[in-house]
Amino acid sequence: MSPEKQEVRRERLKYILFVIILCVLLGFGIFTIRKRNTDPNVTPIISAEETTEATSPTEETATETAATEVTEETADTSEPATEETTEETTEPTLPVGAIAAKVQHLYVRINHTQRIELELPPGVKQNDICWSTDDPDVVDLAAGQVTGLQKGTCTVTASYGDEHVDIPVTVRELTIKNGITYVDGLLVVNKSYSLPRDYDPGLLPITEEAFDVLAEDAAKEGLELYIGSSYRSYDFQQKVYNSMVSGYSKQYADDLSARPGHSEHQSGYSIDCNSIDNNFAETPAGQWLAAHAHEYGFIIRFPEGKEKITGYAYESWHIRYVGIEHATNMYEQGLTLEEYLDVKSVYDDAEEDTEDETEEAEENDTPDEE
Repeated sequence: MSPEKQEVRRERLKYILFVIILCVLLGFGIFTIRKRNTDPNVTPIISAEETTEATSPTEETATETAATEVTEETADTSEPATEETTEETTEPTLPVGAIAAKVQHLYVRINHTQRIELELPPGVKQNDICWSTDDPDVVDLAAGQVTGLQKGTCTVTASYGDEHVDIPVTVRELTIKNGITYVDGLLVVNKSYSLPRDYDPGLLPITEEAFDVLAEDAAKEGLELYIGSSYRSYDFQQKVYNSMVSGYSKQYADDLSARPGHSEHQSGYSIDCNSIDNNFAETPAGQWLAAHAHEYGFIIRFPEGKEKITGYAYESWHIRYVGIEHATNMYEQGLTLEEYLDVKSVYDDAEEDTEDETEEAEENDTPDEE
């Protein structure tokens, strides 16, 4: 073999030997890696992505555990604090509807003050109530005392705890024109407010027409209502009043009859139905009148139980025309004209009855007549 061929052969052998050694080393490396992955005592070699997925549940578990521990700590520490707070701040719990106003609607005149009386549960006083109004320009409000500032309407709220009641308020204006007193357009005549001697309208057409309709409808029910007495002049009322004073006493006359200028009959808005009889209220006609007069614009001017407010004894037969809206409001709210207009009915020189005058009045059984 030539030297050249021998040299080529040696090179090939070296190359083959190198490849064999490389394969052996590669095989050993693969065997070692597989063995490490299957050996429980050796930490497996995993990728970064696998590491993230493997450790995520552990982190979530740790977070949940920490949250649970914090919650338990908070629960443990908050219970005593809650008990202490409850003991310090607990207020009496009122049942629903515990606060109620004694009036459905309050009427007050400008520069006049009315107090709203409330019905409260046991243990609660008027001073415990919080008061507010939705329009401080209409009323001034202080501890349930309502003072009219200007003509208008608003709502006053009384509250205690979670309970409250809303009371509508109307502020009225009193005006005097040609010696005649009006409150929001309604003529007022009673013991406090008089009519001029020359005021002589007669029975006003609006009053007569409304009564005719009323009487016609009563007739459809088989009832008879007619005008027993209506307009009286100043001079005629003076004769009636003087006769009462002469026959009985001044105090007795003031309880049952109006002084001249103070009689509603002079206004032209008043009518005495049928005959003046104390038993009229018990008759079917009297009962129908009491229940339906407001539907025609009339009120029972001097109702039973309101004698101290109107200044006169109960007169079931005496009606006064004020218009359907006003009459209905007064009927539904159980108010007299004085309460509705926020006016008094007291003579300037009013005095208490003496015992003699009272006894004398009780001995005389004459019908009441304003």
